[in-house]
Amino acid sequence: MDRRKFICNALSYTDENFRSKVVLNELAEASGYSVSQFSRLFMEFTGITPMRYINTVRIQNSAVMMSETNKSITEIAFACGFDTLEVFERNFKKYFGISASEFRLGCHISSAPFYLSEQIYYERLRNMAIDSGNSFDWGRTAKLYAQSRNIYPQEFWGMLHSLGVGQTEQKILDIGTGTGILPMNMKNYGGDYTGVDLSSEMIEQAKAVIPDIDFICADAHDLPFEDSSFDIVTALQCWVYFDKEKLLPELHRVLKNDGYLFIMFLTWLPGEDEIIRRSFEIVKHYNPNWSGFMKRLDRLDFHWLNNDFSVETVMKRDFYLPFSRESWCDRMVASRGVGATLSDEKISEFRDDLMDMLNNEEENFSILHEGVIIKLKRN
Repeated sequence: MDRRKFICNALSYTDENFRSKVVLNELAEASGYSVSQFSRLFMEFTGITPMRYINTVRIQNSAVMMSETNKSITEIAFACGFDTLEVFERNFKKYFGISASEFRLGCHISSAPFYLSEQIYYERLRNMAIDSGNSFDWGRTAKLYAQSRNIYPQEFWGMLHSLGVGQTEQKILDIGTGTGILPMNMKNYGGDYTGVDLSSEMIEQAKAVIPDIDFICADAHDLPFEDSSFDIVTALQCWVYFDKEKLLPELHRVLKNDGYLFIMFLTWLPGEDEIIRRSFEIVKHYNPNWSGFMKRLDRLDFHWLNNDFSVETVMKRDFYLPFSRESWCDRMVASRGVGATLSDEKISEFRDDLMDMLNNEEENFSILHEGVIIKLKRN
């Protein structure tokens, strides 16, 4: 059994059985390995122990139950598979930085919760098993994505330019380009841009909006370019979608000797913004298995980094992005959990419910996001 099938079997079994007393021999049997082999492979691949993963799934589900039900904390603890309330409380505070009682009262999460490692997330995604098995298709939401997701403030692009992107004569490759948001906003600074994405629908939208930039439907893990073709590679809001073991050597190949890789995020923060939190509750009603919860990058994890690149600079800044009720609704519909997953009928129902919620807000409001830019040098 290859490691991809192994890890997905273990994850799927845990997701389905976390409420019961999951033990190692059951997980090992579900994955086709002995207990000793299973524990070693799981640890080697994920960087965490099987029990830590199981407890993470339990804590995540307990947090959802506390937000969506009136059950007591004790009832929730046992319903999520914990043997005692004491063990539950210890694990909950370990992951969220506050007690379960404080969480239920709406207290601010003081430390970033431990969510699934990026490696586990990647394996779920590549096997179309992310969101507990719900498949998704970005192509279905390409048109709305192009209309509603160009939300990055000018200051964000200024940060990127200050780090050296967008100089005259630079050859810049944007991987996971989607509808071409980065080339669209950076081309006026300077540089010759090429965008690649796996979704043909996204590429067609990019070509329609920015006809003077080259957009190619291609896999970033196997790029159709010669060695040393680019000065810079950029990856905006897409880094988690890639297999780093395959991607980094390929980016090293197409970059010039003094080239740079830039990884960027603009992260919504439901733990700190009430409109996001209530919007997410509606998404979870229609797509309970959506794993779109995001958090601050307080503890950057570079476990995937190999000898091809080294981190040179990390820049962070908070942004309060302006939205109207309609534009925020469009932004939510254009997400993986809604437009790329739900049926047209359910999308319409979701839009109605979200607009009902937003009618209690001012017509225009601001939403908190964290902007992060990571600059890596080609070794």
